[in-house]
Amino acid sequence: MNIPINESNFSNSHSSKSDRENKRQTTGIASVDMPWLSYYESSAFERATNISKNMTVWDIIEKSFDRHLDVPALEYFKREISRPDFANSVYTWARALRGLGIEENEVVPIYGTLFPEIGAITCALNMIGATPYFLKLSMSKKDFEIETSEAKIAIVFDGMWDKVKDVFSDDRFKKVIIATAADSMLSPQKELVTFLNYIEQIKNKSRVPRKDKYIWIDEAKKIANYYTGEVKVAFKSNRNAFITSSSGTSLAGIVKGTIATNESVIAQLYQANNAKINYNAGDRCLNNLPLTASTSLNCLFFLPLFRGMTIINDPRIGEAGYYKQIMTTRANVALTTGSLWEAFFRNVEQNLAKGKKIDLSFAKMWIIGGEGTNLEYFKKWNELMKRCGSETPLYSGYGMSEVFSVLSVETTESFMDAIKKDTPIISVGIPYPGTNVKIVDEQGQELKYNERGELLIKSQAAMKGYYQKPELSDRALADGWIHTGDIFSIDEDGILYLWGRADDKAILPNGANIYLFDLANQIRSDEDIDDVFVNAMPLADGTLSLVAHVIFSKDFVGDKNEKYIQFDSMLKELLPEGISIDGYKEHFVTFKCSPTTVKKDRKGLMKELDGYIKIKDGEEYSLSFELDEEQKLHKNYQRIQTKILKRVK
Repeated sequence: MNIPINESNFSNSHSSKSDRENKRQTTGIASVDMPWLSYYESSAFERATNISKNMTVWDIIEKSFDRHLDVPALEYFKREISRPDFANSVYTWARALRGLGIEENEVVPIYGTLFPEIGAITCALNMIGATPYFLKLSMSKKDFEIETSEAKIAIVFDGMWDKVKDVFSDDRFKKVIIATAADSMLSPQKELVTFLNYIEQIKNKSRVPRKDKYIWIDEAKKIANYYTGEVKVAFKSNRNAFITSSSGTSLAGIVKGTIATNESVIAQLYQANNAKINYNAGDRCLNNLPLTASTSLNCLFFLPLFRGMTIINDPRIGEAGYYKQIMTTRANVALTTGSLWEAFFRNVEQNLAKGKKIDLSFAKMWIIGGEGTNLEYFKKWNELMKRCGSETPLYSGYGMSEVFSVLSVETTESFMDAIKKDTPIISVGIPYPGTNVKIVDEQGQELKYNERGELLIKSQAAMKGYYQKPELSDRALADGWIHTGDIFSIDEDGILYLWGRADDKAILPNGANIYLFDLANQIRSDEDIDDVFVNAMPLADGTLSLVAHVIFSKDFVGDKNEKYIQFDSMLKELLPEGISIDGYKEHFVTFKCSPTTVKKDRKGLMKELDGYIKIKDGEEYSLSFELDEEQKLHKNYQRIQTKILKRVK
């Protein structure tokens, strides 16, 4: 049974549109009108920007603990850690890290996943004025060496030692703290996990060397007993606080190393605190993402601690287990990519089809981020949430590490407004109070409502810059506005729509640019298509070959070749004469997901060189790509069948 999404399906707190219009200025310029503020309380912007100027992030978090002493800070494999116990662990680690010789302003690389000890170390480093750098989980050796060039102490997850041992074994590292997932677990589970890890290390021949340089986390913590000096440092304005290296693409493959200061992180917390988001004291927030992403560090660690919530810390991540994670933990708040939500709701559908009763009444703030999803999936998932008892929808949001994660998220009110509008894509909500945005053309001129261009952001949560990349920092922060590299539009209500990356385009032989996401959206508008990617394959002669990767609806029973002909016809209005999709490749159920970004692996699709179908003049061809000696691509067509499709108009 499909339940249509309408205003009565979810919260009744929806304020009238006329009330908001009465509060709104109408110059036609979004950065002047700031129409999104009509969804918030009148003082929200002022409160969001009136941030503490002389406190560290840990100061803010610790102060908030006093209001929620009865709420556990974390839950890790059934072990609850109270707020006082977590604070004690932070102070213990502050002494231990000082005892290890970590100094003020020192950068400390952390490679691995989140668990309670790593969370406490993160806060302790902030307390002592040092900077944790959460290294991207997939980097080349050269990138590792560049990003850790100033470090002398590092923290590494033992299960990932093999990936970084060549770098962290270098003599410049005086100490390497080795962490394991068994730390913070209850016995006997800890002993079991430790044993299994030991067996796995032997099997993979990846055991950490037993030398003085390498110190296991339990032993490192004991150093606190011998350090009696002061741990807290004096507050310093604009000090580097955290460095994240998220999976985002705004630097075209270069490791971001985005620097957040205490002020920018606190600004982000204040903005969230004054937005209409369901982060409520006593609720449970699932965090299964590594802290490399500012989304994890902010939305799933600092913010829930600040708001009096319990973090369900379960570092296992993947499409197969996400449904079980949500249903077992009954997480009120969860945030992940479209790929993982797709896997989750596929499980919901399958279990409902088997006659099982699914209870999602505990959902309060489930958010889709990352690569998002398409409009049809989004509608279907929200129908499933209502059917299974949720009083709130699946919200959509947008963020980037350059503003320490969140720029925009839907409120219930903006969600209700957005779903009534005739748009081919989902909204990503409204900007947080305390931020300003504008959409500009290639010359930097601000565009009007509903016109597409690059999104620029101004916020106190803005990054300080990219670690050791001053030229890139200057480019991203030009004129006080952060350049996102993403194509957006904004409507008169202040609701944002993300169309795609600015560099997701192809330059055609006539010199015109075409956005590949426009081609994909056009194909996706066909009701028989669930999902699609369009890629531009660079050929040896300097031209591009456009190919489409498609997933048909499971209910489709027609002729797929006829569909490919229809798609060619649909795209004629977007493509110049003589240019078309060179080949279509069918995929099943879903596109593969990258294990490190948990997003659909578009780069992987670029490596698929065969399996494409093309119908030309009523004849069916296979398209494949071949590499020459210089590793350059060439197209190769082979006729499959002749004159079988001339009936198709």
